[in-house]
Parts: sequence; structure tokens; C-alpha cells
Amino acid sequence: MNGFLRLGASLILAGLGIPLSPAFSQTDGQFTLTGSFTYSYDQLQHGSITFTAGSLEGGDIVSSSRSPLSPEGRTFLKACAVFSEESPGGLNLKAPCTFTEAQEDGGDQLFAVAIRKQGDIGDVNRGGTGHADLVGGTGKYADITGHCSYETRYLSASTAATTWDCTWSQS
Repeated sequence: MNGFLRLGASLILAGLGIPLSPAFSQTDGQFTLTGSFTYSYDQLQHGSITFTAGSLEGGDIVSSSRSPLSPEGRTFLKACAVFSEESPGGLNLKAPCTFTEAQEDGGDQLFAVAIRKQGDIGDVNRGGTGHADLVGGTGKYADITGHCSYETRYLSASTAATTWDCTWSQS
């Protein structure tokens, strides 16, 4: 009987140690997303201001990571609503985005809001850099906050490539 008590105690202690494992208790990290998207924008010229509204959809892959939350190779479908105002004073773009991981990885969603104040919209071989805020998500991405720098390069009249470098924390 004494052997069974020791075995039981060992299993309980092992079970208590699992949540303390760094892979499960990490509350911050870094990852890079690389991907492409197609977009559909409508523009309205209003005097010297060009208003743009539309959507984009594409795919991203985690190309580097220091986090078990978003391991290298994880894939996401990306969907964003894009709103911008471009005047002689510059660009003001805002795009709320949802990144949905593949079903085999859980299908959880990560939410971000991209902001860009420089560059242009849709001009081939152009684009620009901006920043994004990570603002939560579903499942494993709930309570995520963070910051990303990103770059967009337009490849054609309807496609573009992008890279996001992100740091995150989770409460």
C-alpha cells in the first residue's frame, strides 16, 4: 500500500508542476507574420481628399516566433475592413483585422487594428509602413494585448504582400 501512496503523491505533484512549465505559463512573446492578400477598395474624391473604403482577405504564416502561443509555421486567414483618408497633408488609414487560425490549430481568432500614416493605397510597387495594436481575441488569444510594426507592398491592382513584427503580452 505504501508504494501506491508514493505513486499517487508523485502523480499529483507532477500534475501540479505542469501549469508551472514555461511553455504553458508564458505571458509574453514575439512573432512575425508574413503573408499576402487580395483587396477590393472603393474611392471617392472629395475636393483634395481621397476617401477609401474596402476590404482585404488573405493568408499569413508565422515565419518566426519566440512563443508557444504562436509557433513558427502556424497559419491564419486574415480579413480586414479598410478605411482611409488621403489629403495633401498625408494618409490616415485604419483597418480592424481578424486573424483566424486553421481549424486543426483550434480555429481561435486574434484581433488587431492596423494604422498607417505614410505611404499610399493600391499603387503598384508602393505601399508603406505602419503599426498595429493587438486587441484580444478568442480562445487562447483572449486577453492578448500588444504592438506590431508592419509593412505593406502592393504587387498589382488587387494583390499585396505584408509582414507584421509583433510583441504581445497576456493577462
